[in-house]
Amino acid sequence: MSHDDQQPPRVLSLLSAATEIACRLGCAHLLVGRSHGCDDPPLVTTLPVATAPRVDPNASSSELDAQVRVQAATGGPIYQIDNALVTSAKPTVIITQEQCRICAVTPEDLNQVCGELPPLTKLITIMPVSLEDVLGDVITIANALGVSDRGTRLVDHLRRQLSNLESTALDVLGDLPKPTVAHVEWLAPLMGSGYWITECMAFAGGEMVHGYAGGHSQILEKIELLSTADYIIISPCGFSIERSHEELKNLKLLESKEWQNLPAVKNGRVAIADGNKYFNRSSVASILGTAEIVAEAIHSELRGMYGHHGAQWVRLEELSTFCGRPGAEPSKKEIVLARGVAEQVKAESNNFEYHATTKNSITIQHVSKQIAELQRRDYNAAFLLNSPANQKRLVSADKFKAIVSGWASFKMLTLPKTVCEYHEGSVEGEITTIANVKVDARGDGSDETLSFVFDLRKSDDGGRWETDGVRIEC
Repeated sequence: MSHDDQQPPRVLSLLSAATEIACRLGCAHLLVGRSHGCDDPPLVTTLPVATAPRVDPNASSSELDAQVRVQAATGGPIYQIDNALVTSAKPTVIITQEQCRICAVTPEDLNQVCGELPPLTKLITIMPVSLEDVLGDVITIANALGVSDRGTRLVDHLRRQLSNLESTALDVLGDLPKPTVAHVEWLAPLMGSGYWITECMAFAGGEMVHGYAGGHSQILEKIELLSTADYIIISPCGFSIERSHEELKNLKLLESKEWQNLPAVKNGRVAIADGNKYFNRSSVASILGTAEIVAEAIHSELRGMYGHHGAQWVRLEELSTFCGRPGAEPSKKEIVLARGVAEQVKAESNNFEYHATTKNSITIQHVSKQIAELQRRDYNAAFLLNSPANQKRLVSADKFKAIVSGWASFKMLTLPKTVCEYHEGSVEGEITTIANVKVDARGDGSDETLSFVFDLRKSDDGGRWETDGVRIEC
């Protein structure tokens, strides 16, 4: 059979970066399906969606982290795959990744539900952790789609663009040392980054702290660790600027004394950037755009030069105005959750009715005991009052201490003079293994009240209540 007689590949991309790369290779017409996270370029949103998340992407940072840790600890998949859709799409090439179970569907997830794919279906698995990995993925995908020459040209183009950016940044710096830059990839718990982002910063004339090239994200156990950064760029994974704004308000991070004492904050050197399409996405557009955003953010002489300021990033002082503009994106994504998850989210928000109580109920006894242990600074005892699943999510008593004491909101629960009022959650129906207790906490001498919801579950033997999670009620 001649090359002209061969049928063009039918491509199912289950990774947003791979979808972007396919389009940059001029192969958008070959796509027959996508993941729920593939949103760029806009044309691809017309494709059938083959996946749905098992965790709610609109949950808070801490809740998302907890949900993902549960799935990871139990070995369950983070995403649900529509087997019928995959089969009907008849893909001859499926692109997925093996770098992060949280970010997208893995080959293992695919094999569990799509065992009946035709034997000639080609599975392309990418695992980028460095810039060279990303460029290599472009070549791999180009080869799989039969456009090898285009892949080579695209990689060469990106190298030239990055080299030009580096020359410009170094010219602006002159004899000055490269400024240190912290990229905040997650807010609760606070996390740095690494991966290819470190190299993007280097091309932009910056030096990353709390992360290294090819390295994985690090948990920062206290805010003060960011004091080593001349500049801070906040772009949590998967978060738009509007979503980061909402999350920062809910966490009250910007109001904490620890945050306000950071040198970068005092010097007005904090930027909020799009963490959905940039920084955390290993595509051609993201790599170049990320480097350009960093250059604009850390060199005042380059601000706006590449067209990103005011669109893909803003200074912290501009954040409220940007997010309050007419036509601003909603902070929450419109997304279809995996079957069963949407019903669970709705049930959890609707089933519980809180009422003030003075009676010493068993659930309130449990929560008040855990708070008492926190106020005595006995973090190990407080940690052991969590459910086994929650303990796995929190990793250890030391990590638990870092999370609780490192955030101004949660830290309130550890202060001996904090006044707590308890509200017991009643559940419709016969559910006796799940309960909620809301705690209205008020600091000493303060009129402001902060509400925490303790999600409780009965222990496996039914003998006691355990804390399965704590969230701030907005």
